[in-house]
Amino acid sequence: MTEELPTSRSLPQLPGLEPELAAQLPQFELFFKTIGFKRVHGRIWGLLVLGGRALTAKEISEGLHLSQGATSTALHELTEWGAITSEFDHERRCHLHAPVSNTLAIAATVIRRREQVVFQQFKVASQRMLAFVKEQHGEKDPRVMTLRSIISTCEIAEAVMGLVVGAVASALDDSQSLLHKAVSAALKVGVVMPSRVLLGRNGLNQLVSNALAEAEQVRHSEADAGSKLLVAKGSAQGRSSSRKRAKEARRA
Repeated sequence: MTEELPTSRSLPQLPGLEPELAAQLPQFELFFKTIGFKRVHGRIWGLLVLGGRALTAKEISEGLHLSQGATSTALHELTEWGAITSEFDHERRCHLHAPVSNTLAIAATVIRRREQVVFQQFKVASQRMLAFVKEQHGEKDPRVMTLRSIISTCEIAEAVMGLVVGAVASALDDSQSLLHKAVSAALKVGVVMPSRVLLGRNGLNQLVSNALAEAEQVRHSEADAGSKLLVAKGSAQGRSSSRKRAKEARRA
């Protein structure tokens, strides 16, 4: 299916969306296309981000000059992939669509599903080839061992990929995990750090270093707090023991 996109001369028309922001929608298209979506997905998601409010399918369709069918299909796919949320508005009697801001989670979901499909298809094809070789040439054919190895490695790759991506997603959802703290620190640095540093030659290295340093600082702060709690607990236990010994001495 060909993508139905407006021409480069036709900027989106949405109340409250400045032309300077509308002109940046191709950046969203490029990002989404890079991680496995279509350009129309990025354009819709970008409009939801830059529009600053939840939008109806009609507003998206008219704003981006898309057909209702193309808009509906893209919104359904974005919802399925977890890139947007859709809630029914009883007052307006229609669904309102809003973007999910965690792009790392979106990319991880896409990569996991896409690569799982690829490995699954290759594994099934290898199983068909294995059955054919065994039927035609028997178990001792050298290709049998090779095809079995391919099938096994596909299964291992599926398991490892699911484990790694699942662990990343879980870590991002856990506010106490080191990865969540590092990402949060990176976002904080990205907000306060001057753009000239971020866009400079060593901007990325500095961003990562600052993020890791802040995450390490958080870890040390938690460790210090734990140590102080143990010291306080030990002091309290020591005072309790002293009072107990004093009472026993008076009784004696």
